[in-house]
Amino acid sequence: MHIVRSGGKYAREQQRLYEVKAAASALVGTILFILHISHSWILVLIFFGFGLHYFHRSRNWHKGILGEKMVVEALTPLDNSYVLINDVILRKRKGNIDHIIVGPNGVFAIEAKSYKWHYLNRFPIRQTIRNAVSLRYFLKEHVQLDVFVHALLVSTSPNATISQSSSTFHVRNLRNLHDFIKDHRTQSVLDYNTIKRVVYGIRRVSKLNESEVNPYKWLLKPAVALGAILLVYTFWTLSGGNPYGRWTLVTRVVDGDTVHVGRGWRNTTVRFLGVDTPETVHPDKPVEFLGPEASEFTKKTLKGEKVHLEFKPLNQVDNYGRLLAYVYLSDGTLFNAELIKRGYARVIAPFNFRYYDEFQNYEREARAAGVGIWSTKAKTLQVPSGVSGKIIGNKRSKIYYLPGQASYHRIEEKNRVYFNSAEEAVKAGYRKAKK
Repeated sequence: MHIVRSGGKYAREQQRLYEVKAAASALVGTILFILHISHSWILVLIFFGFGLHYFHRSRNWHKGILGEKMVVEALTPLDNSYVLINDVILRKRKGNIDHIIVGPNGVFAIEAKSYKWHYLNRFPIRQTIRNAVSLRYFLKEHVQLDVFVHALLVSTSPNATISQSSSTFHVRNLRNLHDFIKDHRTQSVLDYNTIKRVVYGIRRVSKLNESEVNPYKWLLKPAVALGAILLVYTFWTLSGGNPYGRWTLVTRVVDGDTVHVGRGWRNTTVRFLGVDTPETVHPDKPVEFLGPEASEFTKKTLKGEKVHLEFKPLNQVDNYGRLLAYVYLSDGTLFNAELIKRGYARVIAPFNFRYYDEFQNYEREARAAGVGIWSTKAKTLQVPSGVSGKIIGNKRSKIYYLPGQASYHRIEEKNRVYFNSAEEAVKAGYRKAKK
């Protein structure tokens, strides 16, 4: 048997293509995982899923390469009147024909598969028939030869069961492939010159479609997608400003004296320098009087607003790693001072800072005016002898808490109501907290 075209090139290019796809998908997923973009875990799972899918496809193409070699070995005993052409791609047709046998008893279009189950799957059968039909129309148009092309599906698995065959197509395994082709009887008897014309016509137009299997060209797709993601992420980050620049965006308010500014890699936690608001989120302290109101004031004033930060020399940080800063609004107002003026904060001095004396004056004025945490109401509510032994009810949930229970001090002041006994709370329509 003459072999005029070696096989496996198309399958090798497809294998390499899917390896590149798998690597590119895994790379994009890894980059998204590292960037920690909001909700990026969904995209990470999608890209890693694609990576696994493409890796599986590459392994299947590797099996296809081995299967094509097995078919060539099975056909080798045919005599020199037969010509084998491997890896044929016809014009205007996607995909390849694994093998074409041209001999005195006709033309055979062979598709090799490694399936182990019964040949009840219609896809490989249809593919094989399409290959034969495409080859027949090609020969009729380009070689001016109207000859029937036999569709032959070959199983390379020794455990496969051959269960389908007809006049339109044939299903065979490697053990009887040689004998089937050699002994096949057909009305289309080809002489030597006709065989040469067929082989020459197929070889002349059969070229590997590089645009279909070029992995470097395909790599542009994930590269462009990754570039678009990085571009959007960069614009999203830059839209949050620069914490160390002229302005930055307040993206989150933690409590009355702590915020997050900037986005992405520029995200920074900022603690207001020189002031301390009542606690609302401290892990070891209960919610303090006027803490929720101070947090709400900070949120209404700063959330989503552009501010300018001013730092102490060397960008000093507190014990929690938060950057200490003065926060200036767009109109030039120093927000740190505004919290003190309105009675939402007191002055703290972990070290000497520029506005210490000014902040102390604001605090004395707030005390004298009795605003915020310096009000008469605050003093009354914060006297231990008047409150510590009482039962506290939550107006919103209609639940009362005994001293020592977990949420006793966590109820917002505006929702609190006090009772002298459990019976009084029950009569008022409240029920006891479970813990």
